[in-house]
Amino acid sequence: MKKLVLPLILFLGLILRFVAINQSFWLDEATSAIIARDFSFSRILTEFSPGDFHPPFYYLFLKVWAGIFGSSEVGLRSFSLVAGLATVFVIYLIGKRLLNRKAGLLAALFLATSGLHIYYSQEARMYALSALFVASLFYLFLKILNSKKRIDWYFFSVLLLVNGLTDYLPNLVIVSFWIFALLAKKDRSWWKKFLLSHIPLVFAYLWWLPTFMNQLRSGLGVFESAPGWWKALGRTNLKELLLVPLKFALGRISFVDKRLYALVSGIVLLTYSFFVMRAKNPKEGRLRLIRLWLIVPIGLAAILGFKISVFSYFRLTFALPAFFLLIAFGISRLKSSLFKVGLLFVVFVNLLTSGAYFFNTKFHREDWRGLVSFVEKESEDKNAITLFVTDGQTEAYRYYSKSGKIAGPEGLSASYKQIWLMRYIQEIFDPEDKLRKETERLGFIKKGEYAFNGVTVWKYERE
Repeated sequence: MKKLVLPLILFLGLILRFVAINQSFWLDEATSAIIARDFSFSRILTEFSPGDFHPPFYYLFLKVWAGIFGSSEVGLRSFSLVAGLATVFVIYLIGKRLLNRKAGLLAALFLATSGLHIYYSQEARMYALSALFVASLFYLFLKILNSKKRIDWYFFSVLLLVNGLTDYLPNLVIVSFWIFALLAKKDRSWWKKFLLSHIPLVFAYLWWLPTFMNQLRSGLGVFESAPGWWKALGRTNLKELLLVPLKFALGRISFVDKRLYALVSGIVLLTYSFFVMRAKNPKEGRLRLIRLWLIVPIGLAAILGFKISVFSYFRLTFALPAFFLLIAFGISRLKSSLFKVGLLFVVFVNLLTSGAYFFNTKFHREDWRGLVSFVEKESEDKNAITLFVTDGQTEAYRYYSKSGKIAGPEGLSASYKQIWLMRYIQEIFDPEDKLRKETERLGFIKKGEYAFNGVTVWKYERE
């Protein structure tokens, strides 16, 4: 029976990650889908990447995946689902290696039921894959601390490269390895192999540097062109700092009653803090590595966030496994009665918050699929156009559109009988509402407002 516990946890994680997986793509996912469906490998590297804010490997991997499983919502998201489920298995291995099998099973169960991890295991973005790579790096690092097997070092080196070209922020975990190795006082022979393991990543970034500089210039240019969007991307502030532990614990849900939300959050975070404080490991202080995994990259990302808009909790989900490993270590060392209470408490919180996400559609993603279907049905056989306040936010509409005309503000014309005015992030890119004012100046009269879970469109017609 004991041998079935891990397969049952993985099966539970699989089932939970299939619930509500067929939601509409939101904007960034639609970008991933269009790239995977329509771009060649060379075009991803030469045309798309210079204007994006991420390295290319995720899109290259997704292109391969789409060639096998298609570019539908389930087809593309299943890539993240597999990565998320694999991460559950890897943290079991880490927990077992660091402490014991019980701790590994606890950590796996907590991550399998985590609302935040489930959410990003259902998203066609790079965050679940990065979390898998980072967890695998830490597992391999534990092995190479005392390993003389070349294969372990080769795998670690390759994974450093692959992780580094999948997303930028997960590279910060390398600092955790360096700090731990310095504190562990590793010998010269070990340091030589460790430094050599970084060479493929260094050469890869020398090759990638021109594109990275273009991306950085484009990103910094947002500060001038759209300061509201710059702030929304993730500037470090007190709110964003508090959201990291809050979202790690409760996922992406929130309460209408903010006082109740604050009370529940406080109880959960205080309880989790108690568990983390109880986490101890007699094995050469290696638990310090998990603390470094959690604290160092988040701290460094916060520092970067004062200059570059990169600090948001969802970009830090690669540290989520460390969060649950520490909680699992703490609970595993409690006495029998408290152990059961701790186990049930974390699972209850996870299932409750995951259930709120599953069954309350307001926590689901933007419903571009529903919006496009509605607009194109209503505007069928009419001289109509859908207008956005900026050309850079049309990907989700274009992914789902079958025949409709789409344009940025330059597409406004009195020649149309019907205009669908997208209000999506209008307050950021068109804070003075110029497009609406110009639409009404041309004689168009507002006929209706329609909301699709975070995406709103206004219908205008000429008499």
